[in-house]
Parts: sequence; structure tokens; C-alpha cells
Amino acid sequence: MPRRPDSTPSPYGDPTDYDILMTPGTAAEVDGIERTAHSWVGRARPPGAALTFLEPGCGTGRYLRVLAARGHRAIGFDIDPRMLDFARAALRARGHARRARVFRASMTNFAARLRPARADFAFNLHNTIRHLESDEAMLRHFSEMARALRPHGLYAVGISLSQYGEEPVQEDVWVGRRGRRTVRQLVQYLPPGTREHGPARQRFERVVSHVAIERPRGVEHFDSTYELRCYDARQWERLLARSALRQRATVDWWGEPFTRRAPGYAVELLARRSG
Repeated sequence: MPRRPDSTPSPYGDPTDYDILMTPGTAAEVDGIERTAHSWVGRARPPGAALTFLEPGCGTGRYLRVLAARGHRAIGFDIDPRMLDFARAALRARGHARRARVFRASMTNFAARLRPARADFAFNLHNTIRHLESDEAMLRHFSEMARALRPHGLYAVGISLSQYGEEPVQEDVWVGRRGRRTVRQLVQYLPPGTREHGPARQRFERVVSHVAIERPRGVEHFDSTYELRCYDARQWERLLARSALRQRATVDWWGEPFTRRAPGYAVELLARRSG
């Protein structure tokens, strides 16, 4: 099951706790992002040219920090000002403020903050896009992204597609440590129609999160519940057919062509429609 998304309202004490939990494994994840970008987009750029990456819902900027350290240009946005303050401070502290920048925007209204056709490769992973609660919001997001991508650019969307009535309840545990602070998260994913879901909104998965933050002075607990909109394969295809983007390929984390199994997670590579 994919990791918890970066753009949700924070159930953590502060962005530092969020960053502690999310950062482990980031460098390996960026390996996959880079490999996918170079495999599918790099051939359209001059040899040796740096790529410009764009991340909606960038949170504390964990991906942006690594991309900038590897010589890329990186741009991110998020709706949470505290996350953005943390991201800016972390980029400055590492000397990456010139290579990476963040700004506040929603996923349905961000393109005006960028030069047109700015990004070579945008990415929105771990089901973050499913926080958009309607087809209309998703179509606005795709329209904005089409304005932000270069003609050769691609948008990598990591999304789990549903198979209604056949999905089990699942659970994840994540742990991060930094200094004398440990952050643990237990997450349950309750698909529509499951008994544990309770009164369910049609096409919404309920995510129940419990976070424990351990410090020398004691332990704090944070509980939250949020919902992610669901798409089966047919609903996803119909949505894309109406959108400003088209499907280029379905790939795994390393950018290799992948045959999706529903229910299941994969990365959809989307391109601007010609004309």
C-alpha cells in the first residue's frame, strides 16, 4: 500500500514531525522519479540539460530537496502554509534556494504562478491526487497541469484504482526517527462498502490515522480521519477522455511499462493533448 500522501491536512503536531516520518526512503524514491523522467522525457531534451521538476502537494519539500541536491530545478506548491515555511527553511539551510522554490496554491489553481510550459516532468504520487473530491476538480487540475507542462513534458500520477466490493481493509505502520524524537503512524484504509467503513459516501475510501510522537518529555497522540475519492479502471479512463491530458503509459516505480492489476497501485504517465 502506498505511503501517506503529502498534501493532506496535517494530523501531526507540526511539520517537523511530518518530515521525520516521511523522509526515510526519500532518496530511493527520487531514484525512481529520476529514472522515469530520464527514460520518458530526457530524450526530448538537449544532452546534459537539467530537467525542471514540478510537484503538486509538496508538503515539507522532501523530494524537492533531493532533486535540487542532484542538480535539477525543482518547483513545488502546497495549500498548507506551515509546510511551505518548513520547506523553504530546509531548502535555504541546504543551500538549494536558487535551484528549488515553493509557493502556496491549490491543485485546481496554480498554473498562473508559473511561466507557461515550465515543467519537463511533474509528479503527484501516493494517491495525493485522490484528495480532489469530484471529476470537475480533477478536470480543472489536469487543465492547469496542461498549461504548466512543456510540449514534451509528462505528468506522473501515482494512483490506486479500485475494484468495488472486492477490496479488503488494509493497514500500514510507518516509523521515523530524528535525534531524540520518534514518530509512529498506524493507518487503516477502509474501502467503500466495508463494514468497518460505517456510513459510506459512494466512491470514497476512508483513511483512519493514529500518530504517536515520542519525545523525552513524553508522548503525544494525534488521530484523524479523511477520505480519498475512488476510481475503477473504467471511471479513470472516462475521466482522462474528458481531460486536457492523455495517457502516455502505465509504469512501475522505475518507469518500466506495467500491466496494472485492479485493485492496485501504479504510475500513470500523462501528456498534453496535441492541438
